[in-house]
Amino acid sequence: MPNWNYNLITLTAKNDEAKKQIHTFIDQHIIKRSKPNWNDSLFEIDNKSIIPMPEGIVKLDSMCAILQGEDGSIKPNPNYDEKAEKAQRESNLREYGYEDWYSFCIDKWGSKWGFCHSVFFKEYGEIAETLDEIHAHLDKNGYIEFKSECAWSTATGLLEEICNRYPDIEMRDEWGEEQVTEYYGVFEYTKEKGFTVIHKSEMNLDEAYDMLGRLNLVNIDADDGYFINREKGIIDYDERLDEGSDEYIPEDKREGIVFGTH
Repeated sequence: MPNWNYNLITLTAKNDEAKKQIHTFIDQHIIKRSKPNWNDSLFEIDNKSIIPMPEGIVKLDSMCAILQGEDGSIKPNPNYDEKAEKAQRESNLREYGYEDWYSFCIDKWGSKWGFCHSVFFKEYGEIAETLDEIHAHLDKNGYIEFKSECAWSTATGLLEEICNRYPDIEMRDEWGEEQVTEYYGVFEYTKEKGFTVIHKSEMNLDEAYDMLGRLNLVNIDADDGYFINREKGIIDYDERLDEGSDEYIPEDKREGIVFGTH
């Protein structure tokens, strides 16, 4: 399994044209599943509607020795032809510059599976159950908000294409990887400034800690070992307990540890 990258994405409309564009985004790029994903949501981003896969790469999926279903199940391909698969791979490389879905998605989408396990919100932070609820939230509040997960890294190619297609919107993606202290940041887009990146090192520590709380990567209401190490200028991690006690070392006494060491 990959390290998951968690994203909180907000699309904001500051004018009527931008609102129209976000309504179009909802209708064209959000699809309904037959059953909830592991975040109890029925909706997902349709990555292929944003940056479609070339026909030959889609064709190759049905030609491999092992076939994977929409539900993640795998089974042998009873019609597998090794020579035909090799020929299709070579044709894809000549025509598109990519052999298969993996190389295409890594380069074009920015993450091999794109956006996964998405959750769209309605009023009061509740999970939306219909597209109408997402549209209604936009009409009332001027923005939509959703969480989504990516394998290893944020699908920046898809984000940039969304902003290219819908240039009047404003976009903010707060993201963090499950190795919390190592990788986090913000992607932003406005029509005036274009697509910009705010790196971990550029973030205010208090704002970064609050952001990681919104991503549910740290618990800002309880001591989970993560803390703001102001001396080092980082969000740090130290889960060691006081000797002979069930209490964590007070934050002002912690030294912090590099992930994976003691």
